[in-house]
Amino acid sequence: MAQVILLFLLLIAFLSGFFFLWKLPVINPSKDKEEEASISVIVPARDEETSLPKLLASLHEQSLVIEEIIVVDDESEDRTVKIAEEYGATVLSTKESGSTRTGKSAACWLGAQHAKGDYLIFMDSDTQCAQKHAFRNIVAQFKRNGDTGLLSIQPYHVIRSLYETLSIVPNIIVLAGLNRYTFLDKSIPKRGAFGPFLFVKAEEYFDLGGHEATLYTHMDGIAMADLYQKENCPVTVYGGKESIHFRMYPEGIYQLIQGWTKSFTYGAKVTHPVVMLSIMLWVMSTYLVLIGFVDGVMRVDLTYLSVIFITYVLHSLQFRWLMKKVGRFPWWTMAFSLIYISAFLLLYLWAVIQVYFLKKVKWRGREYKT
Repeated sequence: MAQVILLFLLLIAFLSGFFFLWKLPVINPSKDKEEEASISVIVPARDEETSLPKLLASLHEQSLVIEEIIVVDDESEDRTVKIAEEYGATVLSTKESGSTRTGKSAACWLGAQHAKGDYLIFMDSDTQCAQKHAFRNIVAQFKRNGDTGLLSIQPYHVIRSLYETLSIVPNIIVLAGLNRYTFLDKSIPKRGAFGPFLFVKAEEYFDLGGHEATLYTHMDGIAMADLYQKENCPVTVYGGKESIHFRMYPEGIYQLIQGWTKSFTYGAKVTHPVVMLSIMLWVMSTYLVLIGFVDGVMRVDLTYLSVIFITYVLHSLQFRWLMKKVGRFPWWTMAFSLIYISAFLLLYLWAVIQVYFLKKVKWRGREYKT
């Protein structure tokens, strides 16, 4: 009887893995090769000498002419400013602006106030355009959406080091947590957006208060989405495959831990209970497989072990299907979901400790009260 119950739970958990991230829309290629727009790109940057060159180089390669690139230096202590100037960007400084505010939202707001374009694009320093027509396609998509609202893209994760594979499950969970990609598309309230890439119409942005209204949080994507949705302005969120890529936390595993733990619990606040339940069931499935395997070995039940092995293969294939939606990860990682899900749970536990017990998180040498 216990084996039947376990197999039933495995089936439910397996189906849950399809529920929360069934269909992830991406930016489609534009059929209009003459698409034009007056665009200002605003890049908040703090100690980004490693990532910034790749972003700026990709911006200069765009087929759509960019009116201006503004890099807002948020008290960097490395070569961020010099690199921005070498690429011809306009450089602003939060320290020299006279404002008492620092942080990403303050930097975005400062850049927006000096921007000249009809459209504003806010990009994190670790992002980059995946190909030369990326902006042309994004502008076309925004206009197809009615030329209004907030368009956000979660960049497609491309890795270079083994430790970066620890971001597989967090990337999946972060996308699922916005409630936008389930079977119940119209039944579950959609929440949030992704801060690494935001596209807005300048006039509408300033009418709503822009990043000045999000200075209370370092999760500007979620706050900006709330701002737009409160005014009944559409918020659309896309996967970044073939449009916007990034390499998250290239400076090492410590940066990865800091980066993810500052995000987890805030994102969980916008996740619908049904979606959260499906995520929890899917996370549980990898441990159910382990329990089934141990039980089968102890019972010396080859038939049962065969069923568990088939379940493990199906779970691994599903894990691969999910990870391909969010990033370019090695194929062999599909066989080690237990390791990656366990790492995610440890990161999440550390995030809970920081947010609810220590009441602070750290990022880029700063402490943020929670």
